[in-house]
Amino acid sequence: MSDYEPFMVYDLDDSGEKVKLDFTQEELQSNLHPEQVFVIVREELRRIFIWKGPKSPVRKRFISSRIAQELQEELMNDARYHRCKIVSVDAGDEPSEFLNAFQLESMEVTEKLEDMRYIRNIERDRMAEAVITDAKASTKSQTEEEYFSPALQDTSSKVVVSSFAASKPAPTRRAPIPKSSSPSSYPSKGISESQKKEIMEKILKNDTPANCQRLNLIVGHTLYAAVSKTANVFGEDIVETDWEPVKKVPKKMIELNNHILRVHFGEGNSSVEAIEVLERKEASKPSPSKVTPVAKKAAPKKKPAMTPMPEKPTSLKEGEKTANAKPTGRRPLPKIPSNED
Repeated sequence: MSDYEPFMVYDLDDSGEKVKLDFTQEELQSNLHPEQVFVIVREELRRIFIWKGPKSPVRKRFISSRIAQELQEELMNDARYHRCKIVSVDAGDEPSEFLNAFQLESMEVTEKLEDMRYIRNIERDRMAEAVITDAKASTKSQTEEEYFSPALQDTSSKVVVSSFAASKPAPTRRAPIPKSSSPSSYPSKGISESQKKEIMEKILKNDTPANCQRLNLIVGHTLYAAVSKTANVFGEDIVETDWEPVKKVPKKMIELNNHILRVHFGEGNSSVEAIEVLERKEASKPSPSKVTPVAKKAAPKKKPAMTPMPEKPTSLKEGEKTANAKPTGRRPLPKIPSNED
């Protein structure tokens, strides 16, 4: 199975092999013939229906059970499919889940093929005994006619042979289920792939709020998610967004926080067509402005403290002055005479 197909129909040929038929769910009712046996797969409902026509051969009915089991194993080995339950459907006695799945009415059956499977083993044995008894009785009557005797004229006894005929079960005719005018309580079970595409196209045409983006879509029993695909066209990469069904979910139950749900109803009724899950966009944070560092002014250098000069002594001996005085180029003045001299 190369492509994922939720709806598949197989016919059975005379050799006992299955042959895949190509038609939609809406065309199923027009292809149901009394002499055919179909194996119908509805993966989204987890069901494999074996539809048997009222005039279908007994051999095909037996083969259909084996074909359905083989098809069930093939679907289980494929990761895209789930294990489907096999349901037998007889024309004129259809279960309600089959009629609801395809929005059909019960088929009216006027003629029915005689099926030898319904003869019990004990009745078959009695039929064999009756045939043997009839054969013995006919042989005995022939012998009595050949050896005729007048003494036997008075005997009027007759040999009574008990025969057992196979009792056929009275066919139970089931009245067709009237189609209710009110909308079905489960309209999504019979939704086709073409209807799903129309609903999705109608939803995707609607604009989303300015602060929201479309996250998921729920149409019928199928969850869809956006898948981005990149295509290289003449050297340029083009990104396309396609909505595909989700094959596997992370949890069995998911709680949504800070999400918006938009429910879409069908036209003219209150049935829910789809649910749209919107996610709030995060508010754009303002980019932090760059702060240019301000160069710090260098502290003024402190001038080193001047060492105070020693005070000049008030009185110096004159002799020390002259002794310490350096000779100059001038001639010293003569000493002035005093009264002491």
